[in-house]
Amino acid sequence: MNRKTNEELQALAKAAVEGDKEALETLAMSVQDMVFNLSLRMLGTFADAEDATQDILLKMVTHLSSFRGESAFPTWVLRIAVNHLKDYKKHMFVSRPLNFAFYGADIENANIQDVPDLTQNVGGCPDSA
Repeated sequence: MNRKTNEELQALAKAAVEGDKEALETLAMSVQDMVFNLSLRMLGTFADAEDATQDILLKMVTHLSSFRGESAFPTWVLRIAVNHLKDYKKHMFVSRPLNFAFYGADIENANIQDVPDLTQNVGGCPDSA
């Protein structure tokens, strides 16, 4: 997907507020990866990042009429995301306290096929002869 300029995003936001469903979809798709990447960095797991991304995009859509254009659109979305993720992390650790027993059970019950190979394209290890 083509990266949109701030002016294009602001025009899409204005059109979406006026009821243009296609503009709203394009707007959400334009910031989805940015929101997911931030969520993944702050939360650490794909599942939590996916859940948080959905919540953040929903907040963006429901609060779109409050966007005044005083900042860049991505900046406005990131502020929504950061606030949401801070709250999410607070509640996440209350419901799932981190301790060694939790990590031990996670390691014992892990399915190795579900773990992504993060070593792809990592150099420095020559093949054995």
